[in-house]
Amino acid sequence: MPRVVDHDQRRSEIAEAALEVVLRQGLDGVTVRGVASAAGCSTGALRHYFPNQRELQAQVMAVAASRLRDMVLARVQGPHPGTTMVEQMASIIEEMLPLDETRRRELALWTALVEWERRNPPEGGSQIWADQRALYRRCIASLYGYPSLGSQDAWQPHPDADVEQWAAVLHTFVDGLAAQLIDTPGQVGPEDARSLLRWLLEAAAPRPQASAASSSPVRR
Repeated sequence: MPRVVDHDQRRSEIAEAALEVVLRQGLDGVTVRGVASAAGCSTGALRHYFPNQRELQAQVMAVAASRLRDMVLARVQGPHPGTTMVEQMASIIEEMLPLDETRRRELALWTALVEWERRNPPEGGSQIWADQRALYRRCIASLYGYPSLGSQDAWQPHPDADVEQWAAVLHTFVDGLAAQLIDTPGQVGPEDARSLLRWLLEAAAPRPQASAASSSPVRR
């Protein structure tokens, strides 16, 4: 009897092999020939599932985005027994920084996703940017004592202008800090990053009205 092939599983296996290609060579390495070699199949067999390179890359990026969201969300939703709200939020945001090998690999995938979106602009703007901004918006809102934002609310501008402004600052800050950890590790190491992140969150945290105007670089 002919062997029964689970086509969905095979597509998933090919996408997983392609993710390793992305990590080694970047998005441009995701070619039919290169992925077929990594997946241990012929180019003809691969084209049966992905007729062209664009479809292959789109599938790989979808798998990468799903995997990253699942991994980061699992860690973000886990216990964060920090003694202060700043420490708890810092432990969440650290999941977006390349502080170890696992998170460095994740950053490589995030970078590939951003490059895919740049080449194939999605309607409504970058989903990767929106996902990350939602995370930082949730963190700042929690820092301000607001109830936890729901899955839909987190993707919309917060009614408190200060929360929204600090979420933008935090987003920009984390992106820059991640780049320095990768590009100039001799100048900025993991402990430097952790210290700077906590400093920024302390600056963002609400203060008594009397001292707020002089203590924060962002309009209060």
